[in-house]
Amino acid sequence: MIEITRRSALAIMAGGVASTGVAYAAVSSFSDEDLVRVTLEKYFGRLNMRIEHLQQFVLEFRKRNPWIFPSEKLADAVTLLEKAKLGQARQLLPKQKQRDLRHFDRWVVAEFHMLTDYAWRSSPNDPIRFTGWQSCTNPFATLDPPKTA
Repeated sequence: MIEITRRSALAIMAGGVASTGVAYAAVSSFSDEDLVRVTLEKYFGRLNMRIEHLQQFVLEFRKRNPWIFPSEKLADAVTLLEKAKLGQARQLLPKQKQRDLRHFDRWVVAEFHMLTDYAWRSSPNDPIRFTGWQSCTNPFATLDPPKTA
């Protein structure tokens, strides 16, 4: 039979408290850029994008879609899970939270294509730059107003 001494019990409790503190510090240090980066890297792989361009993208994305971002606690938890390569844990969330995260993912990916030069780069190794909103990128679009008779 294993005997647990008072010192070993205190050591176990101290270790639990310390690991909880470290986990809380790690989660509370995440930003919107971290959430957007892990979301994009989930779909596109490693991004070759400078932090300044990512910050500009996130600012513009938040300005255009302020209601899309998940709650702060949910965003921190998702960022931590994605960084730890445990993204499958999303399935354990309530259905509404799963829908909210899928909605967020779709908007981030769509806006990423609209606000960066990701699709226009000549090679996958080229850096991704924030370009901002451009009204139309269709070379065949007719932008003249219709003529009335």
